Amino acid sequence: MNGNGNGTVALDALAPFVPDVLLIPAATPVVEAVTPAVEAVGTVAPVGVREVDDQADDHTSMPVDSPAADDDRPAWERPADRRPVVAPWVRDVSQLRRAIVWSVGEALHPVAFHAARGPLYGVRLASGSPRGAVKATHAMIRWAGDGATRDRLAILDAKDSAAYLALSRQRDDRMKRRTRIGGVGLAAVVAGQSALYVAEPGLFVATTVAGVLALGAVGRRRDRPILDSPTTVSSRAPKLTSDVVERALANCGLPASIATKIATTGLEWVAPIAIDGPGWLAQFDLPYGVTVAEVADKREKLASGLRRPLGAVWPEPESDEHPGRMRLWVGQTTLAKAKAPLWPLAKAGQADIFKPLPFGTDQRLRPVSIPLIFDSVLIGAMPRYGKTMALRVLLLGAALDPHVVLYVYELKGTGDLSSPGEQCAHRYASGASDATLRATMDGLEEVYAELERRADLIRSLPKAVCPENKITPELAHRPGSGLAPILLSIDECQELFSHKEFKDEATRLCVAIIKRGPALGIMLALATQRPTAESLPKDISANMGLRFCLRVAGHVENNMILGTGMSARGVQSYQFGRKDKGIGWLAGLDDDPIVVRGAYVDAPAAERIADRARALRLATGTLTGQAAGQAVEVADDGPDHRFLGDVLTVMRDDSEHLAVLAVRLADVDQRYQLDGDPWPSQRLGGALRAAGVDVAKQLWATAVDGTPGNASGVTRDAVRLAISRAAEV
Repeated sequence: MNGNGNGTVALDALAPFVPDVLLIPAATPVVEAVTPAVEAVGTVAPVGVREVDDQADDHTSMPVDSPAADDDRPAWERPADRRPVVAPWVRDVSQLRRAIVWSVGEALHPVAFHAARGPLYGVRLASGSPRGAVKATHAMIRWAGDGATRDRLAILDAKDSAAYLALSRQRDDRMKRRTRIGGVGLAAVVAGQSALYVAEPGLFVATTVAGVLALGAVGRRRDRPILDSPTTVSSRAPKLTSDVVERALANCGLPASIATKIATTGLEWVAPIAIDGPGWLAQFDLPYGVTVAEVADKREKLASGLRRPLGAVWPEPESDEHPGRMRLWVGQTTLAKAKAPLWPLAKAGQADIFKPLPFGTDQRLRPVSIPLIFDSVLIGAMPRYGKTMALRVLLLGAALDPHVVLYVYELKGTGDLSSPGEQCAHRYASGASDATLRATMDGLEEVYAELERRADLIRSLPKAVCPENKITPELAHRPGSGLAPILLSIDECQELFSHKEFKDEATRLCVAIIKRGPALGIMLALATQRPTAESLPKDISANMGLRFCLRVAGHVENNMILGTGMSARGVQSYQFGRKDKGIGWLAGLDDDPIVVRGAYVDAPAAERIADRARALRLATGTLTGQAAGQAVEVADDGPDHRFLGDVLTVMRDDSEHLAVLAVRLADVDQRYQLDGDPWPSQRLGGALRAAGVDVAKQLWATAVDGTPGNASGVTRDAVRLAISRAAEV
């Protein structure tokens, strides 16, 4: 509208676009004219405007919900949320397989249960056979003597002689007939059993036992059942119903007004409660203003209301709907007790780093895979709760892609990652010493140098080859491209980030790899058991894309791994118990964090998988670095601290020959081998001199064959002096 100086409006030009109710004469004041019109369409006008109209109090109220607001489009144009024709668990092969196995087990379990107790049931029946024989004999005598007619004669009036005589004659006839039948039957049984005793002793025993058991069944007492029942334990989870869910929500600690509303009017159910895997799935809308996060924060009380273990109750938000849409999954047993399926790559198969790697299962035992390419992973937990196991599964999955270059550093020193570290890794180190930390820094520097080289290479490639300026499967798999994916993993990374000498440089290198590496095909995986501000720099924890947090001590550690505010959203890893090993919250895979139990691969299984991965690399010609027996060259610009530490470790006497040291070094680490054999003495001597060790040309010591003699060698003091000089520098 265009205004004029007199405060009137001209609506002629807008007439085709304005409803009739808003067409106001031009001479009408703006405020007085617009107010009734606005009220007429159900919009509340400002207080100051309504006071101008003297007739405002006399207006007629109108409905505020206009029918036009309804979706009047044809049904075929409105979006429809149809329930699936075939249940999702039927379409899922793994879930269908589990359902079939469960059904067969349910059918066969009672058979096996009672078959195992067959001898006991036989003893119970045999013990009742005397009583059964008495009952059977009494029944036969009563039948042969027509006991029913005799009872009728006893109560018959003696004066009614005609009826009495008729019943007596009837009873006499029946007794004669039944006595003959009983006698013939008894004689047949005795004769038959006698014949079987002579001709078929086995069959005689079988029929005799069957007769005894039959008499036991006749003589059994009703208060002492023969069969043990039921065949399943009484602690089996009760069926989940809407009444149970509403009762639990009304008593889980929500505000009183909300709890009262749930108790009186119930919930808005989206779909019927259905069996979903090894449990039940309930979908419903919470009352207005209540979010799933509020309920998840009271998960412990919710489990109490459902009378289920905490590990069997999992409230989840529906990401595609509003924050009040809740999916409640209640398991028949806890996630820790449920039998997890075998890791898909445990027996056979090859992985592709450009596709999600199998990692574990969620609480419904559905497979969970992690898209590791173009991302980095942070894993945190208290000691002994599955942190290293989770990292091992990721490394084994990456190792089964023969094109992935592995850098594996395990700073605990127990060798938990020796498979695939020893069989497949381009660089591998294990230990808690400064030498291992130095080797880790060398690996970080190697990978950091790859950032610039790869960035220049990708930038120089034509768009037809690299359209998105990032690594592609074709480039990664092309021989000689120099763009093979790299995965660098550091277990117990807090040892590196809390080291006074290495922490700043390590942080700088890791942050650069996290930020710039994904597009270049470089991934970083860190695992720590001490997620604090001192041991896990904020710049690193804040930039990790994928985060897996197993049991931790409190909300501070929880948020350090999963991200700020996760604890307030109900994502609380500190609620896991001592039995929940390997179970944690996984953030970054979906819009909302999910609960995942990592696959369990023990050390022997990991070694077999790593051997298979090594065979794949040998077949494709991609086995490199230490796994291929290539020695790590000593840097020219300074001593190799790890090398000197290894030399000092293998020295048994104060003086050692170089040939002896070469054999011992080759036994402890493949990087000191050349084509499968120990380093030559000349090479070892050159490496020692480059590291600042004084190598003697003639030194009296024990030779390789065990006899003393003179040869080139070093002393323990000379190696220690070189290490001291390097530390001063």
